[in-house]
Amino acid sequence: MILVIGGSFQGKKAFAEQICREEKEQNKQNHRLNIADTYPNMEQQPQILPDFHLQVRKALEAGEDPDALTRKLLENPPEVITLDEAGCGIVPIEREKRIYREAVGRAGQLLAARAEKVYRVQCGIATRIK
Repeated sequence: MILVIGGSFQGKKAFAEQICREEKEQNKQNHRLNIADTYPNMEQQPQILPDFHLQVRKALEAGEDPDALTRKLLENPPEVITLDEAGCGIVPIEREKRIYREAVGRAGQLLAARAEKVYRVQCGIATRIK
């Protein structure tokens, strides 16, 4: 699994799509070379789960445990997950927003610990940090 983090509108989704295109092309080449494929069906697209921070928010709003949501996701993770960095900037006064920031931060830590690779995207430029 690959985790792509960054601020809002920094190019995370475009980078995730690029990763998946490259992965699909590599899988096609492997298939031609008779190397075991990552994906049994060559038409299968690697999965992207964009904006996981929004799922964290929905879990909090529903009174659910966002850590449990993240652990469940890690049981069968998609190929690429994108997550906004919510911990940068001014700490909000509102308690709910602080709880959200903390929950997104914990989700990011859990995801990064299990990720094969982690990229941070700023201004459309991805930097591998793991």
